[in-house]
Amino acid sequence: MPKVIGIIPARYASRRFPGKALATLGGLPIVVRVYNQAKKATIFDDVIVATDDQRIFDTVSQHDGKVVMTTGNYICGSERVAAVAKDLKADIFVNIQGDEPLISPQIIEKVANCLIDNPKALMSTACSPITDIEEIDNPNVVKVVMDKNNRALYFSRSRVPWFETRGREIDLKTIPIFHHFGIYGFTAEFLQKFRSLGQSNLEIIESLEQLRALENGYDIYCVSSKQIYTGIDSQEDLFKAEQLLEGMR
Repeated sequence: MPKVIGIIPARYASRRFPGKALATLGGLPIVVRVYNQAKKATIFDDVIVATDDQRIFDTVSQHDGKVVMTTGNYICGSERVAAVAKDLKADIFVNIQGDEPLISPQIIEKVANCLIDNPKALMSTACSPITDIEEIDNPNVVKVVMDKNNRALYFSRSRVPWFETRGREIDLKTIPIFHHFGIYGFTAEFLQKFRSLGQSNLEIIESLEQLRALENGYDIYCVSSKQIYTGIDSQEDLFKAEQLLEGMR
């Protein structure tokens, strides 16, 4: 069985929501909730938080989590993950972003198993059909378009595929718009390759790290879930997550 390690990149600085990793959700810091959810995934041999901030390091440690300090400048979370992974022995690494406090263990396992079950796959991620019409034009909600083999064609903060509304009622059941989750699976070799590629033009324009792989001609395989997206990019997102968490109790 391949060895699989989950790494959660977490930093304090955030353009849209500074300090969100330590914001409290249901009585626990967001980064701790992400760690706890990741630990529930049976696929992992180990789960590690990677941070450059002493406050995050101390918080994870106080909650009995495994955490390492990273040094250097990283353009994106996957580069921080790669920096930690280069000194670890594993076949697959899963980057679970530190702002996904309610991500399900089942999605994590599907992302990892996508690489295990498909020898041709180098990178994988997850998505879910959008059910809320207000999300299709929200730039904080990243959209993905896929081909018939579930390989990503493009990711965007804009509405993709584009369609004219002209005030008519939209039935999201008939229009395939998928919300991208902040999780990436990498083979160990491709993770280091991804880091070495450097930022791509589309990555810079959209501020989406996964576009680096597509722009350089590498496939990203997508697994789909019906889970409601729970990424935290703003105080409003945190409020929505609190409501979702309350509904789960």
